[in-house]
Amino acid sequence: MARVSIYVPDELKGRMDKAGDAINWSEIARPAFLSAIAFHEHREGQNMATTIERLRASKAQHFQHVTAGGGRDGRNWATNHAEYADLVRIAKIEGVPNSWSSALKSAIDPTDDIDWDDAARYLRIEIGIDDEEYYEAFVKGAQEVFAEVEDKL
Repeated sequence: MARVSIYVPDELKGRMDKAGDAINWSEIARPAFLSAIAFHEHREGQNMATTIERLRASKAQHFQHVTAGGGRDGRNWATNHAEYADLVRIAKIEGVPNSWSSALKSAIDPTDDIDWDDAARYLRIEIGIDDEEYYEAFVKGAQEVFAEVEDKL
């Protein structure tokens, strides 16, 4: 695989260095590069192949953004707001449920007493998110936090 050098402000590089190997910067940058190239190629010679490539790159970038946000939000909620019983139930979500959002709602509201808007407020997420990938990442982020602390409780 080829190597590419990019320039970033010193402050950003310092923050990147602090994250260490926890973040794969190539995986972060690759969708942005693909999106920019696909957009450029589409603009230069629009045809169905460039349209597909442009949309494929856009889709990859979208899912990366969605899953990064879901994971971050899940970790934040688990770290700062979750109740122990909620995390125990979320930790039991396994495999690929038919609906990650429904599995998450059932974990925090096993008696189905609240609606989705109230559940979103409780989870401290934006009301109306409809990407299942977001909820999958949220669940996995919360599960990671619980796995890190469970044996210390």
